[in-house]
Amino acid sequence: MVISVLYVDDEPDFLFLGEKFLNSEPDMMVHTVTSAGEALEILKTQTFDAIVSDYMMPAMDGIQFLQKVRSVYGSIPFILFTGKGREEVVITALNSGADFYLQKGGDAPSQFTELTHQIRQAVERKKAEDLLVESDRRFRKTLQTMNLIAFQLDNDGKVLFCNDHLLELTGWKREEFMGQDFFEKAVPADLRDMKKSLFQEAMKKGTISQHEEMKLLLRNGEIRDIDVMNTDLRDEHGELIGYMCIGDDVTERNAARREIKAWRNRYRMVATSSGLVVYDYDQNQDRIIMSENVTDVFGYKCEQINQGFEQWISFVHPHDRQTTLDSFKYVQKSGTGIVKYRFRHADGHYVWVEDKVSIPNGHDSSRFMGIMADITRRQEAEEALRISEAKLRAANNKLSLLSSITRHDITNSLHAMQGFLSLMEECDHDEMMGFTKKLKTIVQTIESQMKFSHEYEKVGVSEPEWVRVMDLVGKIFFDEIRLVSNISPTLEIYADPMISKVFYNLFTNARAHGGHVTTITLSSCCSEDGLVLSWEDDGIGIPDDEKEMIFSYGYGKNTGYGLHLISEILKITSITISETGTPGKGARFEMVIPHGGYRSANGENPRDAKDDN
Repeated sequence: MVISVLYVDDEPDFLFLGEKFLNSEPDMMVHTVTSAGEALEILKTQTFDAIVSDYMMPAMDGIQFLQKVRSVYGSIPFILFTGKGREEVVITALNSGADFYLQKGGDAPSQFTELTHQIRQAVERKKAEDLLVESDRRFRKTLQTMNLIAFQLDNDGKVLFCNDHLLELTGWKREEFMGQDFFEKAVPADLRDMKKSLFQEAMKKGTISQHEEMKLLLRNGEIRDIDVMNTDLRDEHGELIGYMCIGDDVTERNAARREIKAWRNRYRMVATSSGLVVYDYDQNQDRIIMSENVTDVFGYKCEQINQGFEQWISFVHPHDRQTTLDSFKYVQKSGTGIVKYRFRHADGHYVWVEDKVSIPNGHDSSRFMGIMADITRRQEAEEALRISEAKLRAANNKLSLLSSITRHDITNSLHAMQGFLSLMEECDHDEMMGFTKKLKTIVQTIESQMKFSHEYEKVGVSEPEWVRVMDLVGKIFFDEIRLVSNISPTLEIYADPMISKVFYNLFTNARAHGGHVTTITLSSCCSEDGLVLSWEDDGIGIPDDEKEMIFSYGYGKNTGYGLHLISEILKITSITISETGTPGKGARFEMVIPHGGYRSANGENPRDAKDDN
């Protein structure tokens, strides 16, 4: 059989290649067009076994064309063959009824070989589907019309009666079939002796099987599956003299069942080997059915994980539950979506899951179907890559800044010193005093730059560690400034070993620039992003137009290094800092510590305890 293919693509080169490669196959004949509109016109007068279409086309793209084909021409096998590989395009295409999705690019022969394979597979699958439909139609017609085969055998196995339907099925004429040995005439040769022996044994015992499935040999050599109900026939003495058989041709039904079983086995193998777990959730019944391989992937037996939504959401990581619930609500409205969350394995650890969820029936949003994939390794690899890139960026930034200090800032200061020294050779006594003061200021600046460079070199060198916040604060000599602590004395944060510089620099910044600071308040509260640790003074505050600039290198009234160093130290463990105080009422520095980056040494809530020093 020759497969007729309609190939749609607005790129002439791909049309030419596709036509050459596909027409080289002996069982394919390709017709090419350059637009979806032209294709729809051709479909009005011609039929095709399959359609191959590009995605990005003017006027009507491939998915719009697919949707039009599905609405007008039904289930013609449709393959989207495009250079666009975005996941949303793939999902939309498959949800719109595409049989396959193939991305352009790479080796042309291999690519068109795969396309050829997909075309054949889609056409064969369509045939199988049509066969299932036809089998169902025939089965319904049989039940409606009682179009069953019927025959009667005597105790020697000779045919005493047969109806027209049996003759039509087998191809025999009545005179050719009546009176003949049924087993010689209508049973396949490889089963003949066994079936005849069983028949003779049953006749001797006086009992027969009431129901069986038998193989019926037709005149043309074809073998059909017949589902038979047997009724024993007895003489006036109760002796078994033969039996009446009424049966139904179930060949197509059996073939369909075998095909379905084969597809189920294939699907089970694919799902198991790829780590995919399929589930069906009925919201009205609050019932979840998981595929059998849930044991292999998550460690639970099916009966351990089918107790409804409340049980299922309890397996989702606490930090992911709300976003997961929101995502499922979105899927309920949109019909499909991909949800990522952490799911608890039976042994207690969490695995990352990518859940492709859809509403199979657009008119019933209470039914969800999903495919869960364990993406833990991928997620860990992405996280490791993110951390590695962050470290590389930090190292580059550090190198760039240190280079700037040594090459630019210190060099400029030295040039300024040389200039003033030259002027001092010819200046009078009064000018000498001013130049000397300038030189002292430059020396102090260089010392600050060198000190900052020395300290900045240490940032990120050692591994982060857990440190108790009150131990860090306790090392500071507050002198006349009062400290009010509203944080737990057991609060610990995960930070760079140079974290002590953060609190010391915040203190020296308040004392040097706060104006009239008398009290510093340390407090904490929880937010969606983590724990917010606040350092607040009652000084003059920071103007609104300077709040974002104060953490920049070199910005400030003195050296401008302290707050920049703070932000760099905190950044090592993803802690952010910002100034949120009110000008005129005091400065307020808020450090946001991400989830997992803070804890209490004795297990209490880090916000519960309160000190006043």
